[in-house]
Amino acid sequence: MNKPLKGFITYSHKDTEQKDELRERLAVMKQKNELVTWDDGQLTPGDEALQEDILKKVADSDILLYLVSSASLASENCNRELAEALNQKIRVIPIILEYCDWLRHEVSRFEVLPNKGTPIVEWQPESKGWQNVVNGIWEAVDKIRAQANIPSESTQNDQLAEWVFQQGNFLSMLKQFNRAIEAYSHAICLKPNDADVYNNRGAAYAETNKIDLAIKDFNTAIDLKSDEVGFYSNRGIAYHKKGKIDIAIKDYNKAIKLNPDYHGTYYNLGVTYEKIGKIDIAIKNYSKAIHLKPDYVEAYNSRGAAYMEKGNFDLAIENCNKVIKIDPHNAIAYNNRGLAYNKKDDHNQSIKDCTKAIYLKPDLAEAYYNLGIAYFWKEDYDRAIENYNTAIKFKPDYADAYSNRGATHKKKGNFDIAVRDCTKAVQLNQDNANAYTVRADVYVEQNNFEDAMQDYNTAINLNPDSTVTFNNRGIAYGKQGDYNSAIIDFNKAIQLDTKYADAYGNRGTAYNQKGEIDKAIADFTKAIQLKPNNVSTYYYLRGLTYSKKGYDSRKRDIVELAIQDFNKAIQLKPDYTEVYT
Repeated sequence: MNKPLKGFITYSHKDTEQKDELRERLAVMKQKNELVTWDDGQLTPGDEALQEDILKKVADSDILLYLVSSASLASENCNRELAEALNQKIRVIPIILEYCDWLRHEVSRFEVLPNKGTPIVEWQPESKGWQNVVNGIWEAVDKIRAQANIPSESTQNDQLAEWVFQQGNFLSMLKQFNRAIEAYSHAICLKPNDADVYNNRGAAYAETNKIDLAIKDFNTAIDLKSDEVGFYSNRGIAYHKKGKIDIAIKDYNKAIKLNPDYHGTYYNLGVTYEKIGKIDIAIKNYSKAIHLKPDYVEAYNSRGAAYMEKGNFDLAIENCNKVIKIDPHNAIAYNNRGLAYNKKDDHNQSIKDCTKAIYLKPDLAEAYYNLGIAYFWKEDYDRAIENYNTAIKFKPDYADAYSNRGATHKKKGNFDIAVRDCTKAVQLNQDNANAYTVRADVYVEQNNFEDAMQDYNTAINLNPDSTVTFNNRGIAYGKQGDYNSAIIDFNKAIQLDTKYADAYGNRGTAYNQKGEIDKAIADFTKAIQLKPNNVSTYYYLRGLTYSKKGYDSRKRDIVELAIQDFNKAIQLKPDYTEVYT
């Protein structure tokens, strides 16, 4: 009679019912003396050395049966047991219970059950899925016995290859990717036709930004095993990183054709479409991923960011709220919500959210960056600079932080520092349109209009939809006395954003300078309507324009309108000294 193989079941206690189901379905294997199973429920509860005992049981096993769910993937104990199995060269069989992010976890590096990773919950009836799992475990046991009974040179090579492969997986789990690549390469020398090894080495190459080598390995994996969803998805990610978007999309679509119900592929497809500016298609794919996995926090975060790009800040906040409800410790969601509140001009709430994000993840550079933006708009320039400094500390190549810090130094009158920051931003990212715009603004303050116009033009070429750049270039034209060109730029800014109060106000100033008083008053009035509580300047300017019209026409009622505007400007900004004069 055969001596039974020993199997240890790794599971989250949230999946106890599924663990018991598996043990019941393996009863025939136990009766046939093929496999006996253990789990932590059979060990003595309350023992201080319980975890140590569990790891000893894992080390003494022939097979680790890892019940894969969102809970087990998040469990430190489950992953510790997996690491021990890899370290002890034990065969690992992941069993996919539900839709979860397993393709981005180390379990994806093994051949999973049920077939093609279709979760147990998806099988109708579920018993069909469980039987597929049992059949797969039978095959694994038969293979282990066959290898033990035929100690040929080729079998020994296969066993060594499997051990080295598992070592590579263990090193990847520890994020020691260069050492993992060495292990995978050794495994390939021993067993050159194992698709999974090529796939895993490709993933390790991708982690070290060796994208061409990664793609080469994924190609080989697909040649050897053309129906594996994960291989196409991984190659799609690599092509995305390489900037070959069309090929990436083709790979994702192939993965979807092989398994139309895997949420991760739709998420990756959404990320790729968002990169090329197809925001609506990206949102559609994020929504599909969420439909398949309702607790998919990454998809909610990305969909919220996509809504933000469309200017729908309320929907962005709604998606962030959903993430925070699912995962109250998700720093990215708090940071993204803080950014959305900044966009809505609710800077106090933005500060609260970004501060919470930093509490949860103290090295999150983007949170400090968004705090800097909030303090900038609150005119607390020193605190804005302090936060931009911290963002740059944690992310030294943060071009946007340099350009925004430059804009803040401009507000403080530190023009040379501002130019230096913007120049650094351009060096880090020559396509950073905002850096050119801010540097141009500084040049205007220095009356260096030639360099300013050159930078504005570059910024517009990089981002022809920038309302701020057209508005600011219009101001520069106005300062040079070219009011017609200024009005053309303000018109363009208003065309791009019909609610852009500053563009109306600045166009009103240009019309005033040209003597087109009625047009000027209409523009100042529109600016005030758009931002009634934040435009003391426009009340002042409209008051001046009314005064000009009033004195020219000798109409007392116009002068009274001017006085009303001056009073309103003082009410909004009591220290507005120009009004008193």
